[in-house]
Amino acid sequence: MKKIFLAFLIVLNIFNTISSKELFEDYYQEAEEILKNMTIFEKIGQMFIGRYSKDTAIEQIEKYHIGGFCLFANNLVNHTVEQLNEELALVQNKSKLLLTYSIDEEGGIVNRASLYFRDKPFPSPRESYVKGGINEILNIEKEKIALLSKLSFNLNFAPVADVSQNESDYIYSRTLGENASTTSEYINSVVDEYVEENYSCCLKHFPGYGNNRNTHDDVAHDYRPIDYIKANDLIPFKNAVGHNVPWIMISHNIYHSIDGEYPASISEKVHKLLRNECNFSGIATTDSLSMGAIEKYAVNTSAGALAVKAGNDIILTSSLEKHINQVIKAYEEKEIDEETIHMHAKRVIAWKLKYLYKREVEPSKPIPSDSSDNLLYILLGCGIGLLIIVIIVLNICYYKYKKKAKEEKTTENEEEVDNPNENMLVRESRDSSLKTQ
Repeated sequence: MKKIFLAFLIVLNIFNTISSKELFEDYYQEAEEILKNMTIFEKIGQMFIGRYSKDTAIEQIEKYHIGGFCLFANNLVNHTVEQLNEELALVQNKSKLLLTYSIDEEGGIVNRASLYFRDKPFPSPRESYVKGGINEILNIEKEKIALLSKLSFNLNFAPVADVSQNESDYIYSRTLGENASTTSEYINSVVDEYVEENYSCCLKHFPGYGNNRNTHDDVAHDYRPIDYIKANDLIPFKNAVGHNVPWIMISHNIYHSIDGEYPASISEKVHKLLRNECNFSGIATTDSLSMGAIEKYAVNTSAGALAVKAGNDIILTSSLEKHINQVIKAYEEKEIDEETIHMHAKRVIAWKLKYLYKREVEPSKPIPSDSSDNLLYILLGCGIGLLIIVIIVLNICYYKYKKKAKEEKTTENEEEVDNPNENMLVRESRDSSLKTQ
């Protein structure tokens, strides 16, 4: 039975590897059709979310083909719901593809929309948890989704998945304030709520902020062992991938046990940890490249180009012209190839097809990446199934044969024991016969 189980695990692993799908793979074919009619510069533009300004938004769309904007409190003040929607719709109409309108609505000390469009700003996750546990948090998240949807937003840069139980940590007030297990339970529940509402959330700050200083102001160094990070900080992110979280934001901390040279957001090694170990296939985004941690680190280097080469699908920045021109230059100087840009743009557009265009794929009729691929998966599935059956049958036959052979041998031995002097008796009988003669 041990051999059967081992063979089954091997075959199952092969099948899972072959049949595993990326998060937005059902939308890739349609995304490819859109990409056929896009220039390389339009593709690069889709990889950027800039800081919104009513005065420059349309110009940035026309010049850089920007994929979306992040709004802050100053963009919302003195607006009614109708006025904000009208303004954003006007900008939206200038874009070839639907724009990503994002916002940071974490609750607590990081609120934008609820400062002006709710009687009270949303409480922090910690406050809600103390008040009524995860159910109370989910009630607040439902209200957040409803409010943000009403205001034309389609992406919330929340929740914070960082683990912190020390009130002196910079990040503590933005976290649940509990251990990794409870934080993971909270994050999974929130992600499930967003997925059910077909609304995008973004976990932050991968691979876990820890007790590091404020990266808005300066470079932060994290010297914790990788084993500790994996056993604690990584847990909420890794588990949320299994709940189909669509976006994950990478922090600017320098994790010396992973990559002591680059901040995480522009580190290829950190992105490999996210993609390979956590199996994340959704949208990976930098934290804002305009923050002090990057500005002070990347004095003589191209942060925009490094962000793309590291593996980000989205570059978040308040300095759009600077960072997008860095990527364009890197492409023109062949530091970044078109295939890489195409891959990231395809993932972004596929996400837009699912969440912004609200195009649900029926389970019975998925949009195939290739009809021949589907047939191949079916044939492979049937072949693997038959192989498993054959292995099981052969093992059963083998064990039956061994059992039968063992029984026959036992019977022969028993017969020999029942009459041990048989040969002697025969010989004595012959001797008697001779004497008689």
